[in-house]
Amino acid sequence: MSSAYHELLKGIETRLKAGIPLRDAVEGLGRDGKGRLAALADALGSELGAGATLAEAFASLEASVPAGHVALIDAGESSGRLSETLAEIIEEEKVLHDARRRLMLRLAYPLVIFCLASLLPFLYLVFQGRTGEYLLIQACVFGPLAALVLAWRYRDKFFPGGSSLRSLFEGLLLRLPFVGRLVREYALAGSLQLLGRLLQAGLGFSDGLPLVSEAARLGGLSQQLGEMAARISGGASASEGLECLEGIPYDLRSRLSSGDVSGTLDRALIESGNELRESALARLEKVVKVLPILVYLLAAGLVFWQALKVFTGHLPDGF
Repeated sequence: MSSAYHELLKGIETRLKAGIPLRDAVEGLGRDGKGRLAALADALGSELGAGATLAEAFASLEASVPAGHVALIDAGESSGRLSETLAEIIEEEKVLHDARRRLMLRLAYPLVIFCLASLLPFLYLVFQGRTGEYLLIQACVFGPLAALVLAWRYRDKFFPGGSSLRSLFEGLLLRLPFVGRLVREYALAGSLQLLGRLLQAGLGFSDGLPLVSEAARLGGLSQQLGEMAARISGGASASEGLECLEGIPYDLRSRLSSGDVSGTLDRALIESGNELRESALARLEKVVKVLPILVYLLAAGLVFWQALKVFTGHLPDGF
C-alpha cells in the first residue's frame, strides 16, 4: 500500500467517523492534501460526482487498488458500515506492513554478506586488467536476482491475470521448494479473511464468493473458489463447499465446520485466515534466520576457492 493511498483511506475514514458526508470528505482531502494524495482525492471526487459508488471510484483509480479492498468497500457501502470497513482495511494493512518491515530487517544482514561475498573474492580480476570478466560474473550473480525481484514487484503488469504468461509464472513459482507452499498458504489466508469479512458485512455466498474469486492472487485458487460457489449454489453446506479449497489444515477445517454449525462462520474464516498467514510468516522468518549461516558458508567457499587458485596455480583461470 502506497503512503498516499494509505493517507487517502485514513482521511476518508476519519472524516466519515466525524459525521462528514462522503463527497465532502473526499473533496476536503483534495483541497487540503498535497502531491499524490491530492491527485488521488481529486480523481476519486470526480468519479463520485459522476454518480459512481466509492468502490467503483476506487476501482477506476490509476493507482493499483487491491481487488479485495474494492470488494470490502462495496460491501461496507451496502451494509452501512463504510467507516468501520475502512478502519478494518487500514488496520489489516498496518499488520501486513509491520510483518514485511520485520522481514526486510531480518533479510538486510544476510543480503549485505551475500553482496560482499559476490563482489570481493573476484576483485583481483579488476587489478589484473580483466574488468570485463569481473562485470560478467557480477551480471550472472545479480542479473537473475534483479529480474526475479522486478518480475514479482510488477507481476500484475508483466503477467496480467488470466494470461498464459501468468499461468506459467504461477506454475513455476508454486513448484519451487518451500516457496510454493508459502505463496499458496499466504494467498489462501487472504481469501479466507476476505470471505469472512464479506459475510460479516452481510453479503451471502452467492455475492461474496465471486468477489473473493476475482480478488484471489492465484489462478488455481480462483478456480477452486469458483467450484466452491457452484457447490454451495447447488445446495451444499458451507463446510462442504470449503472442501474445494486445498491447503486448509485439518484443525482449521474443524474450526470452520464448527463455525458453520454455530452460525459464526464469518468470524471463523477471519481467525483461520489470520492463523494461516501468521503460520506462513513464522516459517519464513525461521528460514531467514538460517540464511546468514548459508551465506557465510558460501563466502567461505568462494574465498577458499580463490586462495587455492592463488597458492597452487593448478586450477584453470576463470570461474
